[in-house]
Amino acid sequence: MADSEALPSLAGDPVAVEALLRAVFGVVVDEAIQKGTSASQKVCEWKEPEELKQLLDLELRSQGESQEQILERCRAVIRYSVKTGHPRFFNQLFSGLDPHALAGRIITESLNTSQYTYEIAPVFVLMEEEVLRKLRALVGWSSGDGIFCPGGSISNMYAVNLARYQRYPDCKQRGLRTLPPLALFTSKEVGKTHRPNPGLLILISSHVTTPSRRELRFWDLAPTVSESRLMREGKWSPRIWRGRLVWLRLRVLCRSWSVPPLAPLC
Repeated sequence: MADSEALPSLAGDPVAVEALLRAVFGVVVDEAIQKGTSASQKVCEWKEPEELKQLLDLELRSQGESQEQILERCRAVIRYSVKTGHPRFFNQLFSGLDPHALAGRIITESLNTSQYTYEIAPVFVLMEEEVLRKLRALVGWSSGDGIFCPGGSISNMYAVNLARYQRYPDCKQRGLRTLPPLALFTSKEVGKTHRPNPGLLILISSHVTTPSRRELRFWDLAPTVSESRLMREGKWSPRIWRGRLVWLRLRVLCRSWSVPPLAPLC
């Protein structure tokens, strides 16, 4: 519990507010932007967890700190963090520092608004619609809608949910208990983001053993989806089903399965 005494505040003192922000931004420019993007500096001043805890002093106190202490903590946070804008930082998802994007982030963080209605974010809602329109045009769509996702895990979950809705568009009205069991077939090499999604969406998850490659072909599913039955009925042949497994081909076979599939994730 904090003391009844209010913490020091800069509210009502615009000069002090401006001085603090300029000082903090100066630290950001010097430490994160200039040094953080210089090949002569380290990507990260690495420390083991226990040592780093002592260096940062992360205890939550009831009393505030001076501006000098705050600035030093800002420097420490940057010093011991990974510099993703460093020329020697490599990541499968992101890297680099774009000054224009950083300027945009400063504006959005300063306004601190939300995207759910035009009334609360008129400019950003219109910007969002334009970006989505451009993205749809890139894939050849003249109309439609869209949503921005914060990461791969929830993006994959949205995709599985859409596949379920495409297969059973009345699932919202009927409820999940009225649907037959749904199965999601993936390679054992599937990313970690797919593993929790079936449980959240009430699906059966089945991993299929594949050769040393990152693609799931139709004949990889044969042991899982009753190879003998499909071959006996003439619905499967390695000579016919060449190439990657696609939803359209799999959908044709749904009628012969006791467990309806969703779109495979390759």
